[in-house]
Amino acid sequence: MNAGEDYKALYDDYLRKVEAQLEQIVKYKKPESLYSPFHYLINGGGKRIRPVLTMICAGAVGGNPDDALDCGVAIELLHNFTLVHDDIMDRSPLRRNRQTVHEKWNEATAILTGDVMVGFAYSLLPTTSQHPRSDEIYKAFTRGLIEVCEGQAYDMDFNEKKDVSLDDYLNMIDKKTAKLLETAALIGGNIGKGSENDLNSLQTYANCLGIAFQVQDDLLDLTAEQAELGKKIGQDLFEGKKTFLIIKALEKAKNENDKKLLNDFLNNNGLKDESELPKMIDLFTRLNVFDDAISFADTYFEKAKNSIAILKANQYIQMLHWLIDNLNKRRK
Repeated sequence: MNAGEDYKALYDDYLRKVEAQLEQIVKYKKPESLYSPFHYLINGGGKRIRPVLTMICAGAVGGNPDDALDCGVAIELLHNFTLVHDDIMDRSPLRRNRQTVHEKWNEATAILTGDVMVGFAYSLLPTTSQHPRSDEIYKAFTRGLIEVCEGQAYDMDFNEKKDVSLDDYLNMIDKKTAKLLETAALIGGNIGKGSENDLNSLQTYANCLGIAFQVQDDLLDLTAEQAELGKKIGQDLFEGKKTFLIIKALEKAKNENDKKLLNDFLNNNGLKDESELPKMIDLFTRLNVFDDAISFADTYFEKAKNSIAILKANQYIQMLHWLIDNLNKRRK
């Protein structure tokens, strides 16, 4: 096998361990009204980037990746908590090509499912007798929880604003998407007992990775196949999201027809008719907004690579580079 195949095999091994741990958490628990939707959500799949990143970062600073498994699963549960609650707020009907929890059951069940996930997540974090950096790990986890909620609040605030700037957008995705990846990197680094410089490098890496990842998501909302994406094509635009694409189009639109299409989007809080979607895609294409998104994501992927250049080389550092290259080619 070449190096890429080796890293893919190692990633898949970590992924199997994460899935097994997630399955064990919800096995044979009562009441069914709570744990059935929990199990449904967990079995819905997902990339599991956050728990695997936690394990890789533990190895990157000289620790044992397996020691970070529980913390990685805790972060994955926290991530899924945000998804189930975000879906309620956004009225999203689909997640990963399946009904969202609030659609399949109801909103009250979905809220409770998200809440219990946070409880299980905290139960997986190490105590002071289990790890000398227990306090740092708890603080990082709690900070991640708070900031992802702040990010969602900014995202909701944007629904009422028509003048969202690129800086506003970057602040929102820094909190909503990048912070949980940062949390994974910091906790993994602490599990591996990395130095302050190690932790700073991993934190910057994860932050840049998260920003690039979100801009990619905005792009894939319109360029992926629906079967790959797991939700309706253009869902962000129908929900009125001020994505990277919208913000760049607002910056670049010059002719009156383009400005009217964008102003209608803002005034209506999203696309109201299926016929508007091809027009918006055509606008983005003509204004080279898709290319802007690709270039922007590439810049942050490169920043992520540069941020870990000071770390002592080992296979896990190389795996972090491989992860960037792998994510940069994703189609969903």
